[in-house]
Amino acid sequence: MTLRPLLLATAALLVSAPAAHASTILGSLDTTVVPDAFTCAAGCPAAPSVGFQQFALKGATVEAPEDGVLVSTSVYAKRLSGTESPLIAVLRPSEGNGTTVIAAAPLPVTSTAGERIQVDDLHLPVQRGDSIGFVFRTGEVDLGVRNRPRPDGAVQSFTTPCDPCGVDGGTGMELLLDAVIEPDTDTDGMGDESQDADGGGLGLDWEDQWFDDFEAGDELDPEPIARTGRVVPKDLRLVDATRRTLVITAPRAGRISASITLPGNRKTGAGPFTTILTGDMRVKRAGRVRLKLKATPAGERVLAKKRRVRTKAVLAYFPRKAQLELLMRSARL
Repeated sequence: MTLRPLLLATAALLVSAPAAHASTILGSLDTTVVPDAFTCAAGCPAAPSVGFQQFALKGATVEAPEDGVLVSTSVYAKRLSGTESPLIAVLRPSEGNGTTVIAAAPLPVTSTAGERIQVDDLHLPVQRGDSIGFVFRTGEVDLGVRNRPRPDGAVQSFTTPCDPCGVDGGTGMELLLDAVIEPDTDTDGMGDESQDADGGGLGLDWEDQWFDDFEAGDELDPEPIARTGRVVPKDLRLVDATRRTLVITAPRAGRISASITLPGNRKTGAGPFTTILTGDMRVKRAGRVRLKLKATPAGERVLAKKRRVRTKAVLAYFPRKAQLELLMRSARL
C-alpha cells in the first residue's frame, strides 16, 4: 500500500521550541478489554500507597517522545474499600532505578465490579522521557491487567513515599492504563490539539483551515528545478510519499517534524483528530530528504486495512536562524 499524496497532522509549534509531534498515547494498547486479573490479587507491597508503571510493552509507547501536556487518561480499575481516589501520575526517572512522581490528578473509582474510567481535560506537564503510573492507597483500589507472553509486558511497582522508588515487578503483564500526551508549543499548560484555542500558535482559525485544506483535495508539491545535478529548493515542499516515508525538499538546514492524522467530523463534532503516523529528523543541508514515519497504535490498525483512507498532513520546519514554516497537505493512504 502506498501513500500518495500524504497527510500531515495538527502540529502546532514555535521557532524557539523543540520539534513537537501530534498527540501520543502512552501505555495500554486497549483499555476497553476485560482484564485477566488485577495487580494486587496476589498481594501488594506493605506500604500505605502503591503505584504501578508499564516499563515495556511490545507495540506500545511507554515514554513521552516529546515535552507536552497529559490531557486525558483511561484505566480499568475497581474499588475494594475506602473512598480516596487513585491517581494518574507523571513519573520521571531519578538516580539509579528510582522513579519520582512529578505531577498527579485524581481518577474517580467507585465500581466494586470494575469498569473502564476515562478522565478528560487534564493539564499535567510532561517532559520527554517521562512515563505514567497508577497510584492508589493499598487495599482500597486495584488496577486491571491483561496477561502478555513473557518476556513482553515488563512492569515496575513502587511505593509512596519511598527512597528509592522503582521495584521490578516482573514481566508478562499489560496494565490497562493509558494517557494522551499533546504538544504544548506555547507552554501555556494546555494541549495544542484539544485544549488550546489557537492550536499552540497556528492561529485562532487553524481548525477551519485544517478542514478547508483537507476538503480541497489531494495534492503534492511539484519537484523544484534541479541545478548542477541536485535539487535547489526555495521553500519547503512535500513532493512524494509512500507508506511510511515522506519525500521532502528543504531550502536550508534545520529540523522537520511531521504528523499524519485522520479528521474528526466537523459537522457533528464527533471524534478528535486521530494521529496515525509521526516523524522527526534533522536536515544537514538544502535539498531532498526522506523522512521515515512511525505508526501509532491507531496507525498500525489503519495501515493493516486494505482500503485507502483520506488523511491530512502538517509539516513543521525549523530552519536554523530563520522563521518557522508550516505546511499542510491532504492525501490518500
